[in-house]
Amino acid sequence: MADAKTKILERLRASAKTPPYYLNTLQEREEEWQAKQPPLGDLAEVFTAEAEKVGSRVIRVQDWKDLPAAVAPWFKEYRVETVMTGANPRLEPLRKHLRKKLGLELRTYSGTLETQKEEIFSTDCGISGARGGIADTGSVLLVPSPEEPRLLSLAPPVHLVVVETRDLYPTLGAYLNTGEFQQDPPSNLVLVSGASRTADIELTLTVGVHGPKVFLIALVG
Repeated sequence: MADAKTKILERLRASAKTPPYYLNTLQEREEEWQAKQPPLGDLAEVFTAEAEKVGSRVIRVQDWKDLPAAVAPWFKEYRVETVMTGANPRLEPLRKHLRKKLGLELRTYSGTLETQKEEIFSTDCGISGARGGIADTGSVLLVPSPEEPRLLSLAPPVHLVVVETRDLYPTLGAYLNTGEFQQDPPSNLVLVSGASRTADIELTLTVGVHGPKVFLIALVG
């Protein structure tokens, strides 16, 4: 019995090191298809155009220090009074600006969902970072973490996400082909294309049913 168990485990370990043949075939087809596609051009421009087509609002800034003044009008427009972010130090200038210049109530996610769930649900705007963006669909790649849980980008009616231009990929396939996903797969990878929306059988579109009603993107770089 021990020998049989050992053989089974050895076969499983060996197969885990070698991707199934169909995965290699799919990758080859993806690379072949990509090679036939015309260049997208400037990824930031393509991403912005595609994101706006699905209802996202995008603003571009050269540097993180330009972020506070650039996005401040959005908070006034959507009458935001409370904001929550994770503890990302790069967001501190924005937090300071919103608190001192706009007089908003700033909250920090630093505990657990059990202790801060109600606080998140009562927040007007959640601000988070992003793993990157997919240019040809205008989608944002979110990888929730203990510092920035999925609920932070899901529960508040307004979500502002900060994406760096260096983290833009032409297609989802291009991101997957980096091997990052396979080498260190996250427990949850979310592709967000615009605000949450759904439609019933009569084609009545409702925005904000399963997530934020407003999806704002600050593109840095």
